Amino acid sequence: MKEGDRLIESFWNICLLHDISTRDQLLREAIRVKRTQQLLEQQQLAETELMTEPEKLFQWMKERALDKELGHFPGDRDLFYKLYHAGKDMDLLEYAMLTIQQDRVTGSIVVHPGIVERFVDQCERHGCKNILFAEAEKYIKGLIETKCYHRPWTITLLTENYIVGRLFKTYFEPYSNIRIVQGSIYQPLPAEHQFDAILAMPNFGMKMNDDDVAVRESEGAAASYLLPLLQDGGRLSVTFPARMLFQSGAIASWRKKMNDQAPVQTIYSLPDGLFRPYTSIKTYQVDFGKVPVEEVILGRLHMEKSKLVGEREITIHPDRFRELDHWRIELLLDEDQDILRSFQQAATPKVKLRDVAEIFRGKSILKQDLKPGNIKVLNISNLDDGEVLLDQLETIDEEERKVKRYEILPGDLVMTCRGTVNKLAVFPEAQGMVIASSNMIVIRFKSAIKSHFAKMFLESPVGTALIQSFQRGTTVMNLNPADVAELELPLVPEDKQHELIEQYIREKERYKEVVREAMNRWEQVKSQLYEELY
Repeated sequence: MKEGDRLIESFWNICLLHDISTRDQLLREAIRVKRTQQLLEQQQLAETELMTEPEKLFQWMKERALDKELGHFPGDRDLFYKLYHAGKDMDLLEYAMLTIQQDRVTGSIVVHPGIVERFVDQCERHGCKNILFAEAEKYIKGLIETKCYHRPWTITLLTENYIVGRLFKTYFEPYSNIRIVQGSIYQPLPAEHQFDAILAMPNFGMKMNDDDVAVRESEGAAASYLLPLLQDGGRLSVTFPARMLFQSGAIASWRKKMNDQAPVQTIYSLPDGLFRPYTSIKTYQVDFGKVPVEEVILGRLHMEKSKLVGEREITIHPDRFRELDHWRIELLLDEDQDILRSFQQAATPKVKLRDVAEIFRGKSILKQDLKPGNIKVLNISNLDDGEVLLDQLETIDEEERKVKRYEILPGDLVMTCRGTVNKLAVFPEAQGMVIASSNMIVIRFKSAIKSHFAKMFLESPVGTALIQSFQRGTTVMNLNPADVAELELPLVPEDKQHELIEQYIREKERYKEVVREAMNRWEQVKSQLYEELY
C-alpha cells in the first residue's frame, strides 16, 4: 500500500470509529484539517507548540471560524488532534477521489481519466484558454492524472455540492488560474462567464420539471443549459446514454435544436464498461461546437494502455447529418454498410413497428414465484432456433385477470430484450394461458405486416444491425419496447409476404428433415462401428 493510501485509510478509520461516515461528513472533516493547516502555515505557526497540545490546537481552529465555514465539529479536542495529525499530510484531492469512489449511497461516479485526457488534448489542439468542468467532482481522477491545472488556462470547476466546492477551494487555493463556482447544470446558469471548452457527464435518467426546457431528460436539459456558456468558436463535449441518440418525440426535437444551435462536430461510442459500476449501458461522447463544421466525424473509441484511442472513424457531410432523424452511428459505422445503405435507399416503402403493431414487455417474475400453477411463462430459455419450446414452460400460480395484459396470443412475434443473444419466434397455438416474462418483448401486428415476415426481416443482416443500433446495454443486451417501436420494416404487399413466408417455412422444414436424416444415419453408423470393437 502506498504511503498516501495508508494516510487516507488511517483518517477514514478514525472517522468511522466516531460515526463520521457519510461522504460529505468524511470530506468535511478532511477539509477542516487542511484549512487549519493552511491557516497555521500562513501565520507561520505550523511548527509551534500548537502541534503537541490538543486543547490549544482545538481552540485555535474554533477561533478561526472554521465551525461557521464547515459546521460544528462532531467531537472533542482529542478527536480533532488525532484527525489533524492523521490527515495533515494527505493529498486532499486523492482523498476526495477515493472517498467519492467508495460512496455507495449517493451513487456518485468518478469518470475514467481517459475522458479528461482526451478533452485536455482537444483543448490544446484548438488553443483553448478558458475551460469549464461541469460537476467537477466526477472528473477528480482525470484532474489528478492530467495535472491540467498546471497549464496556462483559466479553469472553472462547477459543482452543486457545497462541501465539494469548499474542498476544491481549499485544495486549489494556491492556484490563481482556478475558479470554483457553485451551481447546478439542471437549471439555467448565469452566463457572466463564457468558455472555449466545456466537459460534462450529466446524471442519467432523471426527469426535469422545468417547462421552459425542450426536453425533460436530465442529459438533454443539462446540455441545453450549458450551451449558452459556450462562446463563439467553443466546443461542448457531453457524455450521453444511447437512448439520447435515437429516441423519437421530444428527444428527437431536442437533437435537431442542439445541432442547429451548435452543430455536432464528433460522435464517438465509448468502450463497454467504461463507467462501471455506475452504469453498464452504452455511452457516447458527443462534441457540439459554435463553429462552422465541414465534416462530422463518427467513430468508436477503444482502450489502449488506459488511453482512449479512436478506431473505425468515418466522416459525413453536415448536410447529410442534418437530415438524419437519429444519431445511431452504428448504422453508419457498421461493416455491413453497403447492405444497410441499400435497404435505406431502396424504393420499397418502409413502416415503423409502432404504426402497425402493439408492443409490450412481459411481467417481472421472481424465481420464488415459479411454482405449479395454471399460468405458463415464456422466458429466454424457451426459444431455440427460432421456435418456442412449449413443453419446457414453467408456471406460476396466479389469477388470470391479474396477468391478462401480459398474455401471448398465437401469431404474436416474441423477441428477447435481455441476455447475450437476440432471439425471435412466432408464437404457436398453445393450451392454456401463456404470459411473457420481463426478458421478452411481445409484438402483436394489427395490419400490413405478418409476424413471420417481420421475423424473417429482423433475423436478416439488415434487421440484426437495426436491432443492435437500438441497444442500450453493452455486453448484456438491453432493448426497450419504446425503442423497438422505432424499427423500420419494408412494407411489402401481403401476397408477396405470404409467398416469402411459405418458401421460408418450406425450406426450413426441408433443412430440418435433412439434419434429422443425417443424425439418424450417424447414430446407426456409430452403433455398427462400436459393435465391431468387441
